[in-house]
Amino acid sequence: MVTKEEKVVEPEKVKNASEEKIEKKPTQNEEITAEKIEETKEEPQIETKEEIKEEVKEVTEEVVEDDEPEETAGENFEQMLEDTLVNIKQLEIGDKVSGEIINITDSYIFVTLGGKRDVYAEKPDYVDKSGELSYKVGDTLEGYIVKDTETETLIARSLVSVNLSILHDAFEEKIPVSGKVQSMTKGGYIIDISGIKAFCPISHINDKIVIEPKKFMNKTYDFRIIDFKDKGRNIVVSRKKILEVEKKKLRKEILKKLEIDSIVDGVVTRLTNFGAFIDIGGVDGLLHISQFSWGHIDSPSEILNIGDEIKAKVIKIKGDKISLSMKALQENPVDAVLSELTEGQVLTCKVVRNLSFGSFVEIKPGVEGLIPISELSRGRRINNPSEVVSEGDIVEAQVLRINLEDKKVSLSLKALQPDPWDIINETINEGDVVSGVIENVVNFGAFIRISDGLTGLLPASKIKIAKVDLDSKNVGEEFKVRVVKIDKAAKRISLEPTNMPESFEDDKDGWHKYKKEKKQNEHIDEDNPFANL
Repeated sequence: MVTKEEKVVEPEKVKNASEEKIEKKPTQNEEITAEKIEETKEEPQIETKEEIKEEVKEVTEEVVEDDEPEETAGENFEQMLEDTLVNIKQLEIGDKVSGEIINITDSYIFVTLGGKRDVYAEKPDYVDKSGELSYKVGDTLEGYIVKDTETETLIARSLVSVNLSILHDAFEEKIPVSGKVQSMTKGGYIIDISGIKAFCPISHINDKIVIEPKKFMNKTYDFRIIDFKDKGRNIVVSRKKILEVEKKKLRKEILKKLEIDSIVDGVVTRLTNFGAFIDIGGVDGLLHISQFSWGHIDSPSEILNIGDEIKAKVIKIKGDKISLSMKALQENPVDAVLSELTEGQVLTCKVVRNLSFGSFVEIKPGVEGLIPISELSRGRRINNPSEVVSEGDIVEAQVLRINLEDKKVSLSLKALQPDPWDIINETINEGDVVSGVIENVVNFGAFIRISDGLTGLLPASKIKIAKVDLDSKNVGEEFKVRVVKIDKAAKRISLEPTNMPESFEDDKDGWHKYKKEKKQNEHIDEDNPFANL
């Protein structure tokens, strides 16, 4: 009899199946009457070879006639002994056997194989489609050995049942089984496991995103059974589970050897909007988009493709997470570029991103500078850099400041724009009636923008006399005014409504109130056109 430790599942049955998990089933002796049990207890289930010889010898002496030669009787004895020993031969999983039915219960069919060897079958396995059992006591029943232990032997109707039993044990024990990818179906693959069909979802055929589904066809892999339903009619398997376990072990081994600043070879396995995953010998490391290059990039696909082989430096190890950098292996271009720049130099730059406080521009690949929002336009209030420039624009900017220690460069668009006060006589003159845009309404008047860099003040006293209704809700609207006075030295323009009475005279133009307001408010934005007053 084959013990649990001795059992080996042959490849043609199920590869890598586990040792059978013994689940005790009732023996035939537990199902029959107490009288039968009592009789059975008196006889051992398996006799020794010596006992068999004695028993056969006694039988032989009874059947041999007095006149039969002694030599012939000896030959008969040897033959009977050989026949008896055959009847108690050891059985193996998958062997086909047959025997006489000696008892049928509600759940089991008990069969004798001779030599005092009884086996049992599960009754539902032998019923027909209508649920009826066509066998009776005394009939011969054939089956295949499904389970064979020291206490019980179970047979089944077909070898499929044998395989299903083993697969069920593999499912419970989480033991890998070998299967061949036979065909593709909706959502995955059909896997052949020793004649049993199983389904593997496409997401479980590999531990990475499947780019070429057909490359797995007709190949044999180890799988983990993750679902076993309807007595084996619905089996779901996963190769991903096997690979994840292997990768986890491999990751631990690699992490033991890996150190910060190590330089590794890797293969790009996946691209995302925030970076790329790199296979470095069986485990993945993350190459963040900021670590691709010293230069600004919008997408990882600008530099890498899946399958590319790269060299990278390990810059961080946290738990089982590995951070990589290609930039760390490249020369930092900032130092060289900053040493070449001079304040006042005019550069051609590319706007790479707009933030609330200004626009970052690329001076050279890997070197960026900042144009503060106050330096984007002359004499114009800017709420957002996108009002002036867009990402991707090529602009001319002047270098304002260079900070070698912090590796920062400040630039200006405003510095290259002409000062409208230098050519104001070409734009407006005193007495002109012009159309402007209301920029702001305050308690002492309204600021009207006549053109970029030229803003005048309409005093509140004149607004009242002209009976004009202006408040903050009018900001952004066009409004016609008359230019009363232009002070080029102080960069001030005084305005009045076009419907002012001719007899009205006022020496005050409202700027003295603005000056007083300015003193009370110490914080004046740099981009305010009147900040220098």
